[in-house]
Amino acid sequence: MRKMQMMRDAELKGIAYIAFSNLTFAIMSAIIKIVTITIPALEVSVLRNMLSILFLLLVLPRHGTFDFRFFLTKEHFLRSLFGYTHFVLFILCVSRLPLAAVSAISYTSPIWSLLFSVFVLKERTAVTPIIGLIFGVLGMLAVVQPSVSNMTVWIVVGLAGAVFSSLDVMMVRRISGSEAPERIALSLALWSCAMGLPLAVPGWVWPPTGVWPLLILIGGLGMLVQVTLTRGYTLARLGRGAPFGDFIGLPASLTVGWLCFAEFPTPLMWLGVCLILFGSSIALVERRFGT
Repeated sequence: MRKMQMMRDAELKGIAYIAFSNLTFAIMSAIIKIVTITIPALEVSVLRNMLSILFLLLVLPRHGTFDFRFFLTKEHFLRSLFGYTHFVLFILCVSRLPLAAVSAISYTSPIWSLLFSVFVLKERTAVTPIIGLIFGVLGMLAVVQPSVSNMTVWIVVGLAGAVFSSLDVMMVRRISGSEAPERIALSLALWSCAMGLPLAVPGWVWPPTGVWPLLILIGGLGMLVQVTLTRGYTLARLGRGAPFGDFIGLPASLTVGWLCFAEFPTPLMWLGVCLILFGSSIALVERRFGT
């Protein structure tokens, strides 16, 4: 009984890390939306990873020496491919759509994560998280609905990004126990630079002086997002952690869009947020009292 309680407490701690990661991602997304007014989205992606590497190098010495052999493994390459693709698709959507709408589309990633956790990672999932996801999906539709007519092709791009996001999270969960979170985050940043630089160079625009502080902040927040996300999935199951992250991230994005970009939420959008929070509460009840 005590061992089970310790495992549940550890999972709750992991969920807290994942929720913090998603809150940080919402703030970073708002800054990215501002920066992409001046700089191409592909360039922002590369600069974020380059600057994140600098922050990670400051943290790595505390966790021992770095062995580049793990950087070349298939698992880290696939994780980086999924993570880079998700982030690029997300930035492209953020630069063209309201922040809350993009986040609502991205919310569908827990659905894919739940499916991947069951069919790929063979994790056991109870019924109540599925009920919570249903309420979450209804909430997502309520948030997106006012903007659907303006989405056209970008809703497809956003949904594709959500699929890659869930694949990314699945790989994080798979490799999180083998390396320190900082090293896994560094692997993503290095691979993303290698993948993204050739795509970004043709349209490269040297950032104005006033934009550099925002880029540095994006790099620091990006490092924090990846480290806390990986640490969270070291402690929490994929099927449990992924829904909570997005349940927290969507209301945060809605609030940030309201405060920073005057994207005033409608009553229907707030209803959607309430449905999402209700879905989160249902999943939490199962976590506390479930089998």
